[in-house]
Amino acid sequence: MKLHIMVASSFVLALSACGGNGSNTASTNSGSSSGSSTSGTAATTCSISNSHPLVAVALTGGAGAAQFSGGGTTLTYSGNLSGTLNLVQDANAPAPLNKACMDSSGNSSTSMRTIMQSNGALGVSHTLVNGNDQPVFLMDTTALASNTNLGALQGTYTVLRYQDDTGSNPAQTRMSFATITIDNLGNWSMCKNTSTCSTATANGTFAAHSGSSYAFDLSSGGLVRATAFVVGTGANSTLVVTENDTGGGGIVTGIWLGVPQTAWNPVAGSYILNTSDDIQNPITASIQNLIVKTQNIALTPNTPITGIATATVSDGTINYLISSPAGLLVTGNNTGNNFANGPAYFSFGVMP
Repeated sequence: MKLHIMVASSFVLALSACGGNGSNTASTNSGSSSGSSTSGTAATTCSISNSHPLVAVALTGGAGAAQFSGGGTTLTYSGNLSGTLNLVQDANAPAPLNKACMDSSGNSSTSMRTIMQSNGALGVSHTLVNGNDQPVFLMDTTALASNTNLGALQGTYTVLRYQDDTGSNPAQTRMSFATITIDNLGNWSMCKNTSTCSTATANGTFAAHSGSSYAFDLSSGGLVRATAFVVGTGANSTLVVTENDTGGGGIVTGIWLGVPQTAWNPVAGSYILNTSDDIQNPITASIQNLIVKTQNIALTPNTPITGIATATVSDGTINYLISSPAGLLVTGNNTGNNFANGPAYFSFGVMP
């Protein structure tokens, strides 16, 4: 069952009071709107006040660049991603969607949204990749760690991964969870779909990506498998990996999102999530319960590994959630809980 969720509990007010959206120092962003007229039809523009260059990572489309222009009413992709979104306000959007912008060509009931955090570090949007509308994770370049310091990667991360495997027959999409440990020299190891492992599922090294001041190459077995970024510092850091692995006889592309491994304790509040089924996903998060339409499902924190909360919906599918003090929330599941070949569902979003 796909996860369109609201998470709520009696702890909402307490968490809201001591939470926040992280302490990164990128530019301030806020959604605003102003009336305009197009071809005689009244339209309401929607703007996001971030003028910094952004790194954009699509669900399976690799990393590119993005930037807001026109006073924040246009988002243009470049590099390995392309396309332009003309941003408008959805007059009928309920909170918290009214904090986000939508593409002028989209359907307000299904289109994914564009939003940046109030502190400017993280955001979400969408673009076409090989003809398919995909969610995109946005990072302000002023909040990215320099790749001259491999120590910026150091730590243990709880990670959710979405992968599109074209080497399988038939092609597969799948989600997995993992613990990834990185030392101050950039050596990494992974335990996949388990809390601990006596022999690492995979390991390798990080190194600075040539021609970039903030991208890292993730290598394993002598091959570069992915490009990685670190947003923020300390508890507010986010590990973002865009996978493009050609070493297994096919091509595996996807996105990994990781947060420092600590006990499940999300920042309570409203989030905007974009999803692998192209539909925007407004939620409210805290600690205890998961509300899916009319279902109210208990969350089980720190299961199966520290930092993940799970919720089992009516058809038996297990949903996996990670969160961060930086105001990030990620969810994923595999139909039938099949980690070998999925199919997978994935969403990620931020607190505006």
